[in-house]
Amino acid sequence: MTLKSNILGLPLPQAISFFTFLLGIISIWVHMEIRLAELNVEIANLKQDLLLHKNDNTRSFDVIRSDTKEILKRIDEIQIYLRNNHQ
Repeated sequence: MTLKSNILGLPLPQAISFFTFLLGIISIWVHMEIRLAELNVEIANLKQDLLLHKNDNTRSFDVIRSDTKEILKRIDEIQIYLRNNHQ
């Protein structure tokens, strides 16, 4: 009579295959969890960058708007000067 090795009621090759399959599933799950955590960190960083650039853009827009008003004011002064001197 030959003695067959059984692990959890499975022959040895099937038990090895089953544990290898489980390790593969666990490995994939862990890798996906790590990647999701990396993506969450990346999204948080992008949100911070967006807010930072939004504030910078708002300041730049205000400066451009005030500069534009000053330029338009001077253009109006030049036009008035040219009208008065042309007559």
